[in-house]
Amino acid sequence: MNLMLIGGGQLIAPSHQVINRHVFQLTSHVPHIVFLPTASRDERLYQQQFRDTYEALGATVSIVTLFDDNQTIDTQRQLLQHADIIYVGGGNYPLLAKTLENSGINVLLKQAIDRGAWYVGVSAGAIYPMESGIRTTESGNDYCLDTGQSWLSGCLCPHLNQERRAARFQEHLSQMDNAIGLPDDTAYIQSETDHYLLGEGHVFCF
Repeated sequence: MNLMLIGGGQLIAPSHQVINRHVFQLTSHVPHIVFLPTASRDERLYQQQFRDTYEALGATVSIVTLFDDNQTIDTQRQLLQHADIIYVGGGNYPLLAKTLENSGINVLLKQAIDRGAWYVGVSAGAIYPMESGIRTTESGNDYCLDTGQSWLSGCLCPHLNQERRAARFQEHLSQMDNAIGLPDDTAYIQSETDHYLLGEGHVFCF
């Protein structure tokens, strides 16, 4: 399984460009990247920034929108089947998990990953393939533990640079066999033959 999990950060910020370039370089050829902005409810600005960023690097970009009735499930299936990289964006984690399950995209996504496509997730998207993760509560005032898809064991805390989120992560560590904490502009990468960290922030792994 090929995974790149990103702690967070602003897609178009100068500090995030090393992350963007690494995504582009995950494959040995010009990649077809399929973007799922689901956790942001398909925010149009996010879609445009993503397309502009990765097309400027040379990638072919397609976008799967789950809040747009104009895109059929057959179109979405075709895009995911032909993706080299599937990039799942940040935003509201419960919305992401529920929408992917209700639409059936969760099954197509797992099939694509099982055939060898790269899964890239940022923030909410980084929690999704994990056993669990630290997300923002519904009130927006605190953080809590939630379950993921368990493709990868352990707990992931994105935005580890946020002090209160990091404190909640620390509270749960005694219950965990392994965990990853990623600040913004950092990433954990795992391929079928290797695993490594990217970025200059303080990453927590055990």
